[in-house]
Amino acid sequence: MRTLVRDCLDHLDDLVAAYVAEVSAFDDYRSTVPPGDLRETARACFELLLRLIGDLPVPDELRETPHRLGHRRARQGVPLERLLQAVRMDFRVLWNAFLERTPGDGLPELTNGAVRVWEAVEFHTVEVHASYLDEIAVQAREREREREGIMGRLFSSDGRDQQLVAQAATLLQVNAQDDFTVAVALPEAQAALRRAVSGHLGGQASHLQQHNGMLVFVAQLPPGQRSGPGAWLDDVPCGVAPVAHGLARVPAMVRVAESIAAALGSGASRPVTLAQAWMPLAAVKLGETGELLADAVLSGLGPLPVHERERLVATVTAYCASGSVTEATRRLYCHRNTVLNRLSRFAQLTGLRPTVPAEAATILFALRCAP
Repeated sequence: MRTLVRDCLDHLDDLVAAYVAEVSAFDDYRSTVPPGDLRETARACFELLLRLIGDLPVPDELRETPHRLGHRRARQGVPLERLLQAVRMDFRVLWNAFLERTPGDGLPELTNGAVRVWEAVEFHTVEVHASYLDEIAVQAREREREREGIMGRLFSSDGRDQQLVAQAATLLQVNAQDDFTVAVALPEAQAALRRAVSGHLGGQASHLQQHNGMLVFVAQLPPGQRSGPGAWLDDVPCGVAPVAHGLARVPAMVRVAESIAAALGSGASRPVTLAQAWMPLAAVKLGETGELLADAVLSGLGPLPVHERERLVATVTAYCASGSVTEATRRLYCHRNTVLNRLSRFAQLTGLRPTVPAEAATILFALRCAP
């Protein structure tokens, strides 16, 4: 076997020529791998294999051949299946070269060495395969870092940088003028949001990313859909912004959704929209001014015993939830006249009537702002 190996090493160009002739027939090789590259890597691969088969010294530089080959073909975009097919062709080229150099009476001995040839080719193939996958993983991480970097810049921008918007559209593979939904989850709900997204978003363009300590979800809406996420998000506590009409509007909607999530805190149990969250959100934004409003509106309740004050507030809240005295009596388990008397009592003490919508809104907002 060593004699055959040394003879083939002396005629590497013949092996390379036979190999290149076969592999060049592959369309995806012919279009992506330059001829010089193919010949160079084939020469290194055959020298490595021959030295392994013949148990000859292998220089360190030559040992790295399968790693360099896997990395290079991955960067060139050669499909993995085609690469492995091309690498395993080494066996046929080597075996044919050995057969051509073996007289008839030497065939039994050559046959006994077939396992050694195959093991060398398989070892080489496994190393190339692993290196290819390593490079693909590196490329995926690089693309994800690039994606997160661009999307992070978009989230923190005012949406006016058209070049940045275009870059984000390219990364997401969407039209920048499409409609998008935006949802944001606090840390305790992030795992639930990830699970929901992974289970329901097939081919829909979407993106998940940490931003300001929260998890931001952005997804392209299907044509014709004019509202945010569907029922699949119902079990995820998160803030949902109004629909962003165009990618340039996404940064503003991210800030809205983040504000909703922060204002609701851990009290939410399902998605909350801006229309549902405007009151707690406004209370947070007003800060001290909101507390002053609460004091001005609710000061008339101050002299009451705690239990009476709580009873009046509960009655007003129950009534305002539906605008129906009948519904309030059901919720509070009390008589209709009791509800009416409490609403009247509250109006006398505060000067605001819960039965008047505009005044009811002031009452509810003041209750939300109360410390």
